[in-house]
Amino acid sequence: MNVQAFLNTISTRSFSLPIVILYVTEGCNLRCLTCSYREKLPNELSLEEISTLVDSLSAYGLRTIVYSGGEPLMRRDFPEICSIFRKYNVKQVLLTNGLLLEKRLDEVKKFFSEIIVSIDGATDETHNTIRGVESLQQISRGIKHALASSSRPSISIRTVLQKANFRQTIDIVQFAKSLGVDRISFLAADVLSDSFGRATRGAVSPNESLMLNEEEIVEFRRIVEQMVSQCSNEFINGFISDSPDRMFHIVQYFEALIGKAAFPHNYCNAPMVSAVITSTGDVQPCYFLPAYGNIRETDVDVLTTSSIVRSVRRDVKNYTLERCKTCVCTLYTQPLSALLDRF
Repeated sequence: MNVQAFLNTISTRSFSLPIVILYVTEGCNLRCLTCSYREKLPNELSLEEISTLVDSLSAYGLRTIVYSGGEPLMRRDFPEICSIFRKYNVKQVLLTNGLLLEKRLDEVKKFFSEIIVSIDGATDETHNTIRGVESLQQISRGIKHALASSSRPSISIRTVLQKANFRQTIDIVQFAKSLGVDRISFLAADVLSDSFGRATRGAVSPNESLMLNEEEIVEFRRIVEQMVSQCSNEFINGFISDSPDRMFHIVQYFEALIGKAAFPHNYCNAPMVSAVITSTGDVQPCYFLPAYGNIRETDVDVLTTSSIVRSVRRDVKNYTLERCKTCVCTLYTQPLSALLDRF
């Protein structure tokens, strides 16, 4: 039983921090249209600082660490980082673009319960155009290498849907099945926030190049309807992690972007059970809300119990923040799941 995590979900106070998304670097070896992360920052957290952070997080009820970036596998001491978290028996999940998966898998696979690989097209042309580098074949080899390895973690694919790839939604599901991965999930492209480096490094692509126009949205809705019919087994057995309703939620999001519908209602309590820690130590309630402090200046447990964060949690709980109403990547943990330590 995890009573502290349960109390998190039913109040605005913080009794623990079960989930942390850690950006180990902002450096990346791809040039994606939807993300501005490129070079690593000069003042990213050192291995020693991360070791100290792990002590604090463990004492404050950490259950799951999700590595993000940038590209985590670009950090040379990444296995050492994983080793530190392993000492505390923390569940570890890797979000990766997959380009270095074949090269570095044997160094890191033992640490993870799941590896989630970003793939944005069913063909080389589509994926490589969106990702800015000739990469799909190398990523596919890395995935196959991971799937063939002994004692492997779960291998998943995540696809961000946008103007350049929405027509391949069903094809991407079939591509994922052909690779033999365990599941696939979908998100809509975020065009309304300053996240993913856009606030500091500038946007890579104009919103209009990512958004769907009215005719394309009609076409996308038909594709999702076809997907629900054609891939019914994949929805039922969980190969497609998203429900049919969630896929139509993505359609409605694109409709809302052009003023043809209200934004679909989001259910999220991410700030109650998690935090994002950037590669330079800033702490955010989630990917999209502003930082409220830095671990180099203040301990995590002090930061997460501040009046500022309590106010943010209250706003999230009451669904008053515009950023929450237009969010594309939510996290909701049921109180019972938190109580049973299921993160």
